[in-house]
Amino acid sequence: MKNDYRALETLYKPNYWKALYKHPLFGYIILSLLLIGLQLMFMFTDGIISLTVSRAIATTMIYAVAAMGLGILLGLAGLVSLGTAAFVGLGAYIAGNLLRSYMLPYTVIILVVTVVAIVLGIVIGFVSLRVKGLNLLVITLAFAAILNELFMSPNNFTGGPNGISRIPFPEIAMFISLNRETVFFLVTVVLFLLIVLTLNIINSPTGRAMMAMANSESLAQAMGIRILKYRVLAFVIATVYAMVSGVLFISLLTAASPVSWSLTLSLNILTAVILGGTAKPAGVIIGCFIIFGLDLAILRNIPFFIQFPMASAVFSGILIIVIVAKYPGGLMKFMNDITRGIKKLFTRWREYRYGPEV
Repeated sequence: MKNDYRALETLYKPNYWKALYKHPLFGYIILSLLLIGLQLMFMFTDGIISLTVSRAIATTMIYAVAAMGLGILLGLAGLVSLGTAAFVGLGAYIAGNLLRSYMLPYTVIILVVTVVAIVLGIVIGFVSLRVKGLNLLVITLAFAAILNELFMSPNNFTGGPNGISRIPFPEIAMFISLNRETVFFLVTVVLFLLIVLTLNIINSPTGRAMMAMANSESLAQAMGIRILKYRVLAFVIATVYAMVSGVLFISLLTAASPVSWSLTLSLNILTAVILGGTAKPAGVIIGCFIIFGLDLAILRNIPFFIQFPMASAVFSGILIIVIVAKYPGGLMKFMNDITRGIKKLFTRWREYRYGPEV
């Protein structure tokens, strides 16, 4: 009896390592630690990680924040927007002026930008209630055009065509001053916190309601889902993420100009979301590192692409066409297929080695 109890205890003993490995945040924690380790190598070693690579990784993470918001809008709610870049720019200008004129604590700046983003998201959500598809794209593009014209016009807020520069680095709670190297850690922490928030939104009743709305609005209404509420909420979330991305952008580069917020940036962010193939942060981050990180960290350092700058856009375009044509579900579907293939090979090897399981 004692031996039987020991056997049962061993069989049903909790496997904490397995539980940790299967936790939804495990991969994101490893990714965050890896990124922090790369930045520490840049700061305390000579030449292993270059300034270009460090800046490229940080910029890619910043764009990934905006892309996660668009992923919720597109992947969950079934809505699309071409105004992402303009809202990133607006967040950058607001944060830049608050840092330059008042040097407010970073938490206050984030709070102010979030409030502005909520108001804008509500306005866009209400305006877009009666339109779908291509008409919705036109409306969001019109909002972006209005903001870009405001950015370009001569004024003290945006600096006109020349933009704003020499923005001081932010302070965390008025007692921790950041610099060009340590802002990287701030970007990593904010990205991780928004990943946690995104996963909770996706797995919450709100996320499921948005998915039902994306599949069929009439069916969602029949189930008691308020289309007005969740459509406006999706735009609010996407706008908040985009403007927080702008805050991180100005914190890292300490400068902003209207050229940075073109339609091309909106299209690239949209492409990254589609390339990832899912609203989950994993797909969005992978898509951003292919669209932005590959170009900023690798292609721009190759002599051929330095001599012919348009070649990097052509290379990225061909890569996107191949991936989307071969895997319409995006890179996450591609990775899931690879994982299933490896599991099948492992299962066949076990059957060959030990015989079929009874």
